[in-house]
Amino acid sequence: MRTQKIQTFVFSIGLALLTATGAVGCGATLGPVLNPSHVPVVGATAGNDHAVHDAILRAVVDKGWTIASDAPGVVRATIQKEALTATVAIAYTGSEFSITHESSSPALKFDGTRIHKHYNTWVANLRGQINVELQKPIAPPS
Repeated sequence: MRTQKIQTFVFSIGLALLTATGAVGCGATLGPVLNPSHVPVVGATAGNDHAVHDAILRAVVDKGWTIASDAPGVVRATIQKEALTATVAIAYTGSEFSITHESSSPALKFDGTRIHKHYNTWVANLRGQINVELQKPIAPPS
C-alpha cells in the first residue's frame, strides 16, 4: 500500500512538471513586440528626408518585404513567409525613423504586447538593413 502511494505521488509530481514545462515551452516562441522608436539617422543621409525615404525603400525590398503604401513621412511594408504575414509602418524624417507593428496574421499570435519571435527577427533585420542603407553615399541627382 505504501509503495502504491509513493508511486502515485511520484507520478503526480512528474505530471505537474511535465505540464509546467509544456506551458513554458508554448510561451517560448513569444516575446514583447519589437517597435524600434526614434532610431537616429546617421551618415550621408542625415537631414535629408528624400534620402532617408530612398534608403528605407531599398532596405524593405532587400529584406523581402513589399511596399504596401508609400506616403510622405511613412512607408507601410508587408512581409509574408508561408502562413505568417505582418505589416509595419515605418515613419521617418531626415533625423530619425520608427518601425511600428500595424497588423499580423493570427499565426504570429499577437496579443497586444507579445508576438511570435519570427516577427521580431524580421523587424530587427529590417532595422539593421535600413541602417546599412543610410550609411551609403547619396546618389547624385540625375
